[in-house]
Amino acid sequence: MRAWHREVYFAGCGLCYNNIMNLDSFLARIQSATAQAVLRWLILAALVLFIATLLIFWFGGASFSEKDVVLNIEGPAQAKSGDEAVYILKYKNNTRTELRNLQFRFFYPEDSIVIGEDGSFSEKQSEGFEVDILGSGEEGQKEFKAFLVGDKGDVKNITSNMLFRAGTLRSSFEKSASYTTTLVGLPVPITLSAPPSSVSGQDVSYVLDYRNDSGSDISDLRIELTYPDGFSPNSLRPSSSEGKNVWIIPLLRQGSGSRITISGSLTGGERDVKPVSVVLKRKVQSEYINYERAESSTVISSPLINVTILANGSKDYTASLGDALTYSVRYKNTSNFDLLGLTLSVSLDGDMYDLSTLEPGLGFFSTGDRTITWTAGAVPRFGTLAAGGQGSVDFRIRVKKSFPPGQQGAKTFSVKANATLRTPNAPTGIDATEVVSQDSVTSKITTQPVLNQALYANDPAFGSTGPMPPQVGQETVFTVHWQVSNPGNDLTDAKIVAVLPPGVSWKNVTGVTSGQPAVTYDANRSTVTWNLGRLPFGAGTVGGAYEASFQIGVTPSSTQVGNPVTILKNINLSGTDSFTRQPIVTTVRDLTTNDTIDKPGQGVVQ
Repeated sequence: MRAWHREVYFAGCGLCYNNIMNLDSFLARIQSATAQAVLRWLILAALVLFIATLLIFWFGGASFSEKDVVLNIEGPAQAKSGDEAVYILKYKNNTRTELRNLQFRFFYPEDSIVIGEDGSFSEKQSEGFEVDILGSGEEGQKEFKAFLVGDKGDVKNITSNMLFRAGTLRSSFEKSASYTTTLVGLPVPITLSAPPSSVSGQDVSYVLDYRNDSGSDISDLRIELTYPDGFSPNSLRPSSSEGKNVWIIPLLRQGSGSRITISGSLTGGERDVKPVSVVLKRKVQSEYINYERAESSTVISSPLINVTILANGSKDYTASLGDALTYSVRYKNTSNFDLLGLTLSVSLDGDMYDLSTLEPGLGFFSTGDRTITWTAGAVPRFGTLAAGGQGSVDFRIRVKKSFPPGQQGAKTFSVKANATLRTPNAPTGIDATEVVSQDSVTSKITTQPVLNQALYANDPAFGSTGPMPPQVGQETVFTVHWQVSNPGNDLTDAKIVAVLPPGVSWKNVTGVTSGQPAVTYDANRSTVTWNLGRLPFGAGTVGGAYEASFQIGVTPSSTQVGNPVTILKNINLSGTDSFTRQPIVTTVRDLTTNDTIDKPGQGVVQ
């Protein structure tokens, strides 16, 4: 391309030279010297312009091309799970322009254990660094290390990107690079198996096999299992090293292996997927790092039998102190088999059951384990429950009338009934030692705050004003006291509201216990309000007094002679139970001039 440029350049120069020579002979015949000079200068200007154009064409062009900025990753194409992999990120500026503010981000393979520059380990997924300036022709690189974790055949993806600016250009540019490493082997292959399906409540077994297929002994291995929700292990072979899910293997010799079996019950809803996973870890520099990983899952299938328990006809019934609960336990054979020898049991959990009020119906109650049991002796169809057969049993019990004395945090109180229907006679062809179904219902116990009120004609703190009994046309001032106690759950947005009837006036004289909000009056609505906000558990009992007082005046009319006057009506305490989220409203009776503590029954208007 440059040779062609030179040919064009010299050919153009020669052409211009010949033209000038020819013009000399032409100009010699021109009589006007002035015309010759002007024409000669015009031709020279055209020649200079032509040469400048060629020089620009020769030496000009763009000084920056994004494709000349290089970013790539080098590393192992293949590795074994648990191997330490080293990746090198290389970058180079092949442009004529200085690159500035280079920002790099390197993304590690999924599940890898990152090895920091100081040798420490982490599970972070990316790492970044910056370079202020990369001059024309300059290059650099950075090393990244990680332990690769996965199964044989897994492809581990590594990516990186670079953001930068070029010279004085305002735009930002980005380059990216990627690389893959394939896991071609496992030093210690692990296989975790789980039953593909199970009925809720049925026992299942997880089996983990492992073997050292490396070329040498491996020490300091650790196996950690993560069980699915609803799984309760009851048998471990061999016994675990920590808890019920960790096994420590000090030394696994080349070619040797073993098996771990965990059995237990698995519960869940129909079609729920229950995943179980295992991580094999190896000790490196006094720290266990992930070496290999495996998982399996079980799907909860339709049960052969089904049991459902309801409290007062509901799954989410909220009980009150002293409340009567009627439990209904419904059962059904959902299989195509006749099931023999069934037993139904219901255990009662929670301190708030009043066991002395239990009516077990046809069931037998065991005080020791707080369980009601029904067998074929009480429910004959439990001897043989035909395919599609169903029925129900009921029992009744009350909630205690008060929370246990001295108990703090009553918001934790609830009662729970757990129903289990089972038979040890699994039908032929069913891979199980028994057929079982379970269900439960929990009833939260709501707050029952108490509002007490007292009326005084001659209050010790405020004194008395006006006649008692009340007289027509004369004002008598009364003092109202509100006392609140809350033996149950915290109450939010708590407030007491009452209405002043016509003929009753607000005297704007109030008082509250220390730290409590003031009582207010809304003249537009004739309402008295004590806005408590949060009413904590124990308020007015173990938590100290909650009391407010205020004065109101009554001036009876002639139409009220011979009767007491209603001076406060529509009185209620309201709020929201912080535990059950149920709205709470406690209503008390209206106050009349006859309800005074110090002069009871003397409120008839004279």
